[in-house]
Amino acid sequence: MANIYGAGAAMGFTPQEVSAMSVWQFSAALDGYIRANSSEENDQTKLNDAQADEMWAWMQDQI
Repeated sequence: MANIYGAGAAMGFTPQEVSAMSVWQFSAALDGYIRANSSEENDQTKLNDAQADEMWAWMQDQI
């Protein structure tokens, strides 16, 4: 969860705002933030396996 809250903080969200978001809202915000702050040569819009696993675990906790 620390990485998710950290990414939210980098986007300007408080932990409470991150917790109130659906996973889809957070994912869209993160995608937009990455696109706005990355060059096309350094495209980091894809989650790596560890990030995907962490996101999936977080989603399961929200159910």
